[in-house]
Amino acid sequence: MQRLDDVQAREVTLAAVGAINRRDHRWSIEAVRCLASDERLRMVAIDTCAAILLRGVPRGSLDPSVRIPVSVPATPGEEIPAQAAEVASEVLSGLACGDDGRVVVALGVLAEEQRFDALLVLVRAAAAWIDTYVGIDGDTVDAYYAISKAETT
Repeated sequence: MQRLDDVQAREVTLAAVGAINRRDHRWSIEAVRCLASDERLRMVAIDTCAAILLRGVPRGSLDPSVRIPVSVPATPGEEIPAQAAEVASEVLSGLACGDDGRVVVALGVLAEEQRFDALLVLVRAAAAWIDTYVGIDGDTVDAYYAISKAETT
């Protein structure tokens, strides 16, 4: 595979998130593996997922003691390492608190496979966030049409 630039890495990250929501887990895993293999690409992917997961939370706006929990379901036959969810949580918490050192420490202790696991957790969490809010948006639109139709009849 050719070397990706930052824009392409962002697009691949968003595609990996979309693949999760389309239940194409195999494609998503391969995309995350590619992103996790390079530090620059990994950071773009983390930033992209954080932009989704921390939408509405300005960087540095939370108290340093805040911890943002991250949990995602595993696909059938798969186990998500607890450390991956812990690292994903620490990364998001550090970004939300504006503590770059916290993020660096969280990512610095990981071996290559653990970096993949942590990034996969972030991608899956972003997919779950989008899935939840698309569902809520669909429910609000359905409710609007149901009520507006009832008012006009």
